[in-house]
Amino acid sequence: MALVQQREKFLAAPGRMPVARLVRAQFLSLREKEFVEAARSLGARPIRQVWRHVLPNAVAPLVVESTLRLALAILAEAALSFLGLGTQPPAPTWGQMIAEGRAVMTFSSWPAIGPGLGITLTVLGFNLLGDSIRDAFDPHLQV
Repeated sequence: MALVQQREKFLAAPGRMPVARLVRAQFLSLREKEFVEAARSLGARPIRQVWRHVLPNAVAPLVVESTLRLALAILAEAALSFLGLGTQPPAPTWGQMIAEGRAVMTFSSWPAIGPGLGITLTVLGFNLLGDSIRDAFDPHLQV
């Protein structure tokens, strides 16, 4: 059980710093915009400036980055399971299914194609979901 938790931390830990850098860059660029200056000149407190003006404008890139990172984590887990370094055999994983389907590839390709399509559709779905959420929440795209 401890090894599985260490593996989960291994997949999640590298994604923290780029997201933190993205958040910081978004906040630093947005605090210099005219609408934040206008709120500041009207006497809005800093917490109101952040919650009302900066955060709604910074959420769109964060959603896209989060869904991309989730898709990359799915691909990394599948790759590790394919190599035999992921979750061990009683638990089913797509990478493990592809590795097992590779053994019977000469007779039938479906045991490997099915999980491969599952991975492809899931990753594509998360990417499209992030893009559509960005389109819905991006104030620059609203008419």
